[in-house]
Amino acid sequence: MSSELQLEANRANAQLSTGPRTEVGKAHSAQNARKHGLTAQQLLVKPEEREEFEQCLARYQTEIHPFGPIQQTLFDELVTAAWNLQRVRVLQSQLDMLDPRYDRLARHHTRMERTFHRSLNELKALQTEAKLHALLPHPARHKTPFLASSERIEKAIAKRSQQRGQPHPRVAEFPPAPLSTAAIA
Repeated sequence: MSSELQLEANRANAQLSTGPRTEVGKAHSAQNARKHGLTAQQLLVKPEEREEFEQCLARYQTEIHPFGPIQQTLFDELVTAAWNLQRVRVLQSQLDMLDPRYDRLARHHTRMERTFHRSLNELKALQTEAKLHALLPHPARHKTPFLASSERIEKAIAKRSQQRGQPHPRVAEFPPAPLSTAAIA
């Protein structure tokens, strides 16, 4: 425990501290506790990594083509997770496996991997639903909400197809099996 005299000296010294005065100093001081930035609320990209990040972002953008605010949000989560996964691998390569920081990085890796796959699966589902919705006949589009479950969209397609006398697109057509006399008896 600190003595009363030490507490009083600490209070007096604290009064003399002014902290950072410039904007640059304040920005630098704000980052003092940051170790790796993997738990930051926003994606952190070092200035020297900016070009590499932009290339990564462009590759994902080219492949995924998010459309609308929901897909864009999921896309942003996906890219953030992908970028941080790459950063974790680099950080882990700099540590010994017996270092306690390695285990913490492994937990971050697992969390980001789950986020990556969840975002990717949700994006795929939304984009598949959008394509199915576009295949619906025009009157059915207005009755079926865009973010309906794929099961509901498939039922709507099946219903419209059956009304027109066409088979459901997912049901393969097989020739009718010949009836045997044993089956009739």
